[in-house]
Amino acid sequence: METWQRDPGASGGPRRTAGSPGRLLAQGLLVLAGLATAAFGFGLYLDTHDEAVAHHTAPACGTTAAPPGTDCVRSESGRVTARKTDGAYLLTVARETAPAQTFEVDQDFYQSTAIGADVELRLWHGRVAEVSYHGHSAENPVGTRLPSLGVAALVAAGSALTVRGLTRSRRDTGDAHLGAAVVIGPCAYIGSTFLIPWQWPLVLVLGIPLLGWLAVITAAVTLL
Repeated sequence: METWQRDPGASGGPRRTAGSPGRLLAQGLLVLAGLATAAFGFGLYLDTHDEAVAHHTAPACGTTAAPPGTDCVRSESGRVTARKTDGAYLLTVARETAPAQTFEVDQDFYQSTAIGADVELRLWHGRVAEVSYHGHSAENPVGTRLPSLGVAALVAAGSALTVRGLTRSRRDTGDAHLGAAVVIGPCAYIGSTFLIPWQWPLVLVLGIPLLGWLAVITAAVTLL
Protein backbone atom coordinates (compact mmCIF):
# COMPACT_ATOMS: atom_id res chain seq x y z
CA MET A 1 0.00 0.00 0.00
CA GLU A 2 1.47 3.38 -0.99
CA THR A 3 1.41 6.33 1.40
CA TRP A 4 1.78 9.96 0.44
CA GLN A 5 3.16 12.98 2.28
CA ARG A 6 3.06 16.64 1.34
CA ASP A 7 6.41 18.37 1.50
CA PRO A 8 5.77 21.85 2.88
CA GLY A 9 9.04 23.10 1.40
CA ALA A 10 8.37 21.96 -2.11
CA SER A 11 6.27 23.67 -4.72
CA GLY A 12 4.88 20.45 -6.14
CA GLY A 13 2.09 18.25 -4.86
CA PRO A 14 2.33 15.23 -2.58
CA ARG A 15 5.40 12.99 -2.79
CA ARG A 16 5.64 9.23 -2.35
CA THR A 17 7.24 7.93 0.89
CA ALA A 18 10.41 6.04 0.02
CA GLY A 19 10.92 2.53 1.24
CA SER A 20 7.33 1.39 1.90
CA PRO A 21 7.46 -1.57 -0.51
CA GLY A 22 10.84 -2.52 0.95
CA ARG A 23 9.47 -2.48 4.47
CA LEU A 24 6.51 -4.63 3.47
CA LEU A 25 8.84 -7.07 1.71
CA ALA A 26 11.07 -7.26 4.80
CA GLN A 27 8.01 -7.94 6.96
CA GLY A 28 6.84 -10.70 4.68
CA LEU A 29 10.27 -12.32 4.56
CA LEU A 30 10.52 -12.27 8.36
CA VAL A 31 7.12 -13.93 8.71
CA LEU A 32 7.95 -16.57 6.10
CA ALA A 33 11.33 -17.27 7.68
CA GLY A 34 9.72 -17.53 11.10
CA LEU A 35 6.99 -19.89 9.97
CA ALA A 36 9.49 -22.07 8.11
CA THR A 37 11.79 -22.29 11.15
CA ALA A 38 8.91 -23.12 13.50
CA ALA A 39 7.60 -25.72 11.03
CA PHE A 40 11.04 -27.33 10.94
CA GLY A 41 10.94 -27.53 14.74
CA PHE A 42 7.50 -29.14 14.72
CA GLY A 43 8.77 -31.56 12.06
CA LEU A 44 11.69 -32.59 14.29
CA TYR A 45 9.22 -33.12 17.11
CA LEU A 46 6.99 -35.38 14.98
CA ASP A 47 9.94 -37.36 13.61
CA THR A 48 11.22 -38.03 17.13
CA HIS A 49 7.74 -39.00 18.29
CA ASP A 50 7.28 -41.39 15.35
CA GLU A 51 10.59 -43.10 16.12
CA ALA A 52 9.65 -43.42 19.79
CA VAL A 53 6.32 -45.19 19.22
CA ALA A 54 6.79 -46.95 15.86
CA HIS A 55 7.58 -50.32 17.44
CA HIS A 56 4.03 -50.59 18.75
CA THR A 57 2.61 -51.05 15.25
CA ALA A 58 5.62 -52.47 13.37
CA PRO A 59 5.45 -56.14 12.29
CA ALA A 60 7.64 -58.80 13.90
CA CYS A 61 10.72 -59.80 11.96
CA GLY A 62 10.55 -63.18 10.29
CA THR A 63 6.80 -63.13 9.71
CA THR A 64 4.84 -62.81 6.48
CA ALA A 65 3.93 -59.25 7.52
CA ALA A 66 7.61 -58.27 7.38
CA PRO A 67 9.12 -59.18 4.00
CA PRO A 68 12.86 -58.53 3.46
CA GLY A 69 13.71 -54.84 3.59
CA THR A 70 10.76 -53.96 5.82
CA ASP A 71 11.32 -52.23 9.16
CA CYS A 72 10.38 -54.77 11.79
CA VAL A 73 10.65 -55.55 15.48
CA ARG A 74 13.19 -58.21 16.39
CA SER A 75 12.85 -60.36 19.50
CA GLU A 76 15.80 -61.31 21.66
CA SER A 77 16.04 -63.09 24.98
CA GLY A 78 17.95 -61.75 27.99
CA ARG A 79 18.66 -62.82 31.54
CA VAL A 80 18.23 -60.76 34.70
CA THR A 81 21.64 -60.40 36.35
CA ALA A 82 20.89 -57.72 38.96
CA ARG A 83 17.91 -56.11 40.69
CA LYS A 84 17.92 -52.77 42.49
CA THR A 85 15.48 -50.31 44.04
CA ASP A 86 16.83 -46.77 44.19
CA GLY A 87 13.85 -44.46 43.91
CA ALA A 88 12.83 -46.69 40.98
CA TYR A 89 12.64 -50.39 40.23
CA LEU A 90 15.65 -51.37 38.11
CA LEU A 91 16.54 -54.63 36.37
CA THR A 92 19.91 -55.26 34.74
CA VAL A 93 19.61 -57.66 31.81
CA ALA A 94 22.44 -59.50 30.07
CA ARG A 95 21.80 -59.63 26.34
CA GLU A 96 22.77 -62.17 23.68
CA THR A 97 24.36 -59.78 21.21
CA ALA A 98 25.15 -56.63 23.21
CA PRO A 99 26.40 -55.51 26.64
CA ALA A 100 24.12 -55.74 29.67
CA GLN A 101 21.56 -52.97 30.00
CA THR A 102 19.50 -51.65 32.91
CA PHE A 103 15.77 -51.00 32.54
CA GLU A 104 13.26 -49.24 34.76
CA VAL A 105 10.11 -51.30 35.41
CA ASP A 106 7.06 -51.00 37.63
CA GLN A 107 6.71 -52.63 41.04
CA ASP A 108 4.69 -55.64 39.84
CA PHE A 109 7.18 -56.38 37.09
CA TYR A 110 10.08 -56.07 39.52
CA GLN A 111 8.54 -58.34 42.14
CA SER A 112 7.72 -61.05 39.61
CA THR A 113 11.35 -61.48 38.58
CA ALA A 114 14.41 -62.94 40.23
CA ILE A 115 18.10 -63.16 39.42
CA GLY A 116 18.45 -65.55 36.48
CA ALA A 117 14.94 -64.95 35.09
CA ASP A 118 14.72 -65.02 31.29
CA VAL A 119 13.03 -61.94 29.84
CA GLU A 120 12.07 -61.01 26.29
CA LEU A 121 13.44 -57.91 24.61
CA ARG A 122 11.85 -56.20 21.61
CA LEU A 123 14.38 -54.38 19.44
CA TRP A 124 13.55 -51.56 17.06
CA HIS A 125 16.32 -50.20 14.82
CA GLY A 126 18.86 -51.89 17.08
CA ARG A 127 17.51 -50.26 20.24
CA VAL A 128 15.68 -52.13 23.00
CA ALA A 129 12.22 -50.59 22.88
CA GLU A 130 10.44 -52.88 25.33
CA VAL A 131 11.20 -55.58 27.89
CA SER A 132 8.59 -58.15 28.97
CA TYR A 133 8.23 -61.09 31.34
CA HIS A 134 5.21 -63.31 32.10
CA GLY A 135 2.59 -60.75 31.09
CA HIS A 136 4.48 -57.74 32.44
CA SER A 137 6.04 -55.23 30.08
CA ALA A 138 8.00 -52.02 30.39
CA GLU A 139 8.84 -49.44 27.76
CA ASN A 140 12.41 -48.32 27.29
CA PRO A 141 11.72 -44.81 25.98
CA VAL A 142 14.07 -42.96 23.67
CA GLY A 143 16.04 -40.10 25.15
CA THR A 144 14.00 -36.95 24.63
CA ARG A 145 16.15 -34.22 26.17
CA LEU A 146 18.44 -33.56 23.22
CA PRO A 147 15.75 -33.58 20.51
CA SER A 148 13.49 -31.52 22.78
CA LEU A 149 16.23 -28.88 23.05
CA GLY A 150 16.38 -28.76 19.27
CA VAL A 151 12.62 -28.47 19.02
CA ALA A 152 12.53 -25.68 21.60
CA ALA A 153 15.34 -23.71 19.93
CA LEU A 154 13.78 -23.92 16.46
CA VAL A 155 10.22 -23.14 17.55
CA ALA A 156 11.34 -20.25 19.79
CA ALA A 157 13.48 -18.73 17.04
CA GLY A 158 10.71 -19.16 14.50
CA SER A 159 8.22 -17.58 16.86
CA ALA A 160 10.43 -14.54 17.44
CA LEU A 161 10.86 -14.00 13.69
CA THR A 162 7.14 -14.45 13.05
CA VAL A 163 6.05 -11.99 15.73
CA ARG A 164 8.74 -9.52 14.68
CA GLY A 165 7.53 -9.67 11.11
CA LEU A 166 3.88 -9.26 12.06
CA THR A 167 4.56 -6.26 14.34
CA ARG A 168 7.43 -4.58 12.50
CA SER A 169 5.28 -1.73 11.21
CA ARG A 170 4.01 -0.89 14.70
CA ARG A 171 5.88 1.18 17.26
CA ASP A 172 4.04 0.14 20.42
CA THR A 173 4.95 -3.55 20.63
CA GLY A 174 8.33 -3.19 22.32
CA ASP A 175 10.06 -6.55 22.55
CA ALA A 176 6.96 -8.64 21.87
CA HIS A 177 8.97 -11.01 19.68
CA LEU A 178 11.44 -11.68 22.50
CA GLY A 179 8.59 -12.19 24.96
CA ALA A 180 7.04 -14.78 22.66
CA ALA A 181 10.36 -16.65 22.37
CA VAL A 182 10.88 -16.61 26.15
CA VAL A 183 7.44 -18.11 26.73
CA ILE A 184 7.44 -20.60 23.86
CA GLY A 185 10.98 -21.95 24.27
CA PRO A 186 10.59 -23.53 27.74
CA CYS A 187 7.02 -24.64 26.97
CA ALA A 188 8.19 -26.36 23.78
CA TYR A 189 10.97 -28.15 25.65
CA ILE A 190 8.75 -29.35 28.50
CA GLY A 191 5.84 -30.22 26.22
CA SER A 192 7.88 -32.21 23.71
CA THR A 193 9.75 -34.05 26.46
CA PHE A 194 6.40 -35.13 27.88
CA LEU A 195 4.52 -35.85 24.64
CA ILE A 196 7.18 -37.60 22.51
CA PRO A 197 6.95 -41.02 24.25
CA TRP A 198 3.14 -41.14 24.34
CA GLN A 199 1.23 -43.22 21.81
CA TRP A 200 -1.62 -40.76 21.41
CA PRO A 201 -3.57 -39.95 18.20
CA LEU A 202 -1.86 -37.44 15.93
CA VAL A 203 -4.65 -34.93 16.52
CA LEU A 204 -3.54 -34.74 20.17
CA VAL A 205 0.21 -35.18 19.70
CA LEU A 206 0.35 -32.30 17.22
CA GLY A 207 -2.84 -30.45 18.04
CA ILE A 208 -2.00 -29.65 21.68
CA PRO A 209 1.37 -27.96 21.03
CA LEU A 210 0.14 -26.29 17.83
CA LEU A 211 -2.85 -24.70 19.57
CA GLY A 212 -0.58 -23.53 22.38
CA TRP A 213 1.85 -22.01 19.88
CA LEU A 214 -0.94 -20.20 18.03
CA ALA A 215 -2.32 -18.83 21.30
CA VAL A 216 1.05 -17.36 22.34
CA ILE A 217 1.69 -15.88 18.88
CA THR A 218 -1.77 -14.32 18.82
CA ALA A 219 -1.30 -12.85 22.29
CA ALA A 220 2.13 -11.46 21.40
CA VAL A 221 0.81 -9.78 18.26
CA THR A 222 -2.45 -8.39 19.64
CA LEU A 223 -1.93 -7.83 23.35
CA LEU A 224 1.71 -6.96 23.99
